[in-house]
Amino acid sequence: MNSLDWKEIEITSRGKRVKGRYIVTDDNFVTVVAWNGTKTAQLGILPAERLVQMLLRELAAEGTN
Repeated sequence: MNSLDWKEIEITSRGKRVKGRYIVTDDNFVTVVAWNGTKTAQLGILPAERLVQMLLRELAAEGTN
């Protein structure tokens, strides 16, 4: 893994734009980094980008509590 493997993502969550970065590892894990933390999950039946959106949405919700 290197810095070139990271991809940018931006979603709308609760009416606000949320930006983050993510990477898919060789062992099928996805890690999402946002302003308030990091979340990692193993890929399964969902496409990577869908899982990334879900993780970023969770981070955004945790950041507004």
